[in-house]
Amino acid sequence: MNLNRLRYFLAVADELHFGRAAAKLHMAQPPLSRQIRQLESELGVVLFSRSTRNVTLTEAGKFLYPEAQRLVVHSESLERRMQAVRSGDGGVLRLGFVDSSSYEVMPRFLRAYRKRWPAVDYQLRSLSSDDQHEALIGGQIDLGIGRTAGPGNQLGTTKFLEERLVIAVGADHPLADKAGVQIKDLEGEPIIGFDRGRSPSLHAEMRALFQARGVGFDPVIEATEYTTILGLVAAGEGVAIVPAGVRTFRPPNLRYVDLTDPDATSSLMLLRRKDEADPLVERAAELVITTFR
Repeated sequence: MNLNRLRYFLAVADELHFGRAAAKLHMAQPPLSRQIRQLESELGVVLFSRSTRNVTLTEAGKFLYPEAQRLVVHSESLERRMQAVRSGDGGVLRLGFVDSSSYEVMPRFLRAYRKRWPAVDYQLRSLSSDDQHEALIGGQIDLGIGRTAGPGNQLGTTKFLEERLVIAVGADHPLADKAGVQIKDLEGEPIIGFDRGRSPSLHAEMRALFQARGVGFDPVIEATEYTTILGLVAAGEGVAIVPAGVRTFRPPNLRYVDLTDPDATSSLMLLRRKDEADPLVERAAELVITTFR
């Protein structure tokens, strides 16, 4: 058994289709099928139930999947650690972050990190909190900056910043000149929100915040980036509730108004795997926490 065969197994298990898995791996289907059969022979079990129409995991395949995933993730982590040893504190940090952190938090963190470890390269991905949870567990990123905690049995969560929520309104909106508003003042207002399909956890938190005041939260328009959300607000399509850090983005015809409800806040959290042992990741996590606390 070797790691490549485990990677092939994971690709087929994710796609449940040999053709799509082969395309994903940039190889032909017959060699992929041979590799899977070889893996099954080495392990002495059948991993997939195959028919003319369907491919499904057997019980043995379901058992192998998380173990194979863990081994592949740890091997890639080891490769990165050895690369850092060879290059002298170098390597690649794969960092996921929510879109709302890209206005203040991410620039501040990256400046501090680049100053301290100039030989490290980055792979940066804008992902919702829910997508970061999956990417961390699947080994696609090393560290996440999100707004909702992930599965406690697999991911560790450290809150490092509490942001006030503010209201974004058009310049000619009746609330634009207010010093502050409350959530109850938004009753009946058309809300523009973050895509609930991309971030169901964040949507649930906002809905609970509104429902605690007897106000409904059901955005009439949803988008995946705050620049789009705020552009729609500036165009007069509705109002939006956003973290205070987003206020650095100031398109024409847009105003920000403080939300005065005491619990109208949103946390930024550092997300990482509980079994993470890569020093490149650990020191980045420590820098995030010390920079914003």
